[in-house]
Amino acid sequence: MKKLAIGLVSLTLLAGVLQAANLSVDDVLQNIQANQKKIKDMYAETTTIITSNMAIPGAKEKGPQKITQKGKMWTKGEDKSKVEITEPIRQTTVNNGDKMSVVNETTGQKMVQDMKKLRKERGIPEPSKELSIEKAKEFFDLSLRRQGGDYVLTGIPKKADKVLSKLEFVVASDKWVPVKVMMYGPQNKLVSQSQIDYQKISDVWVPVKNRSYLTTPAGKMEMEMLFFNVKVNQGIGDGEFKIE
Repeated sequence: MKKLAIGLVSLTLLAGVLQAANLSVDDVLQNIQANQKKIKDMYAETTTIITSNMAIPGAKEKGPQKITQKGKMWTKGEDKSKVEITEPIRQTTVNNGDKMSVVNETTGQKMVQDMKKLRKERGIPEPSKELSIEKAKEFFDLSLRRQGGDYVLTGIPKKADKVLSKLEFVVASDKWVPVKVMMYGPQNKLVSQSQIDYQKISDVWVPVKNRSYLTTPAGKMEMEMLFFNVKVNQGIGDGEFKIE
């Protein structure tokens, strides 16, 4: 009886492995979407540490440096976001889908961009934070392979691109989130890599740490972004994204 029970457990585990091995590109993308769709809104406080041996855009000093940036972020739905930088400068960027504003709190300078007009002029599709299967297939030839218990989703641009030759996402099958993202430039040379750590909050896997590395002809840059006091689906009002 004991041997029979062990045999049944083994068969059940084997069936699960075989089923996972047979997942398609669509299956993996749909599993990722299922987690993303749980996020109606999110708030987080952030600390970003940037280390670079090249000039950092917007930085006061030129050349190799290390800066620490602190701030807060709010997101809602597919097109609303707000990022408030508190250190080392004070700047607020708001995007409500129709407009985007950037305000330098120190100088009082403000820039407002009509996003609907910009998308129409440039033929840019409506924003979506979800990894859309249709959009992905429109721009990339997609393939899938196993890597241990995880999956590697590869996208190659359908149209020749001078900057991007390939994108790869390592998707953790226990969470159905991308834990590693790699971007390749000409001659399939790795130019950017991100590693993402997650935590389950309010029954949703959300990022709590993102480590990114960028290599360019001008030099190298490393960025580590930490998320604190993360709150999911707490009911952020539309007024948070108001642009006057």
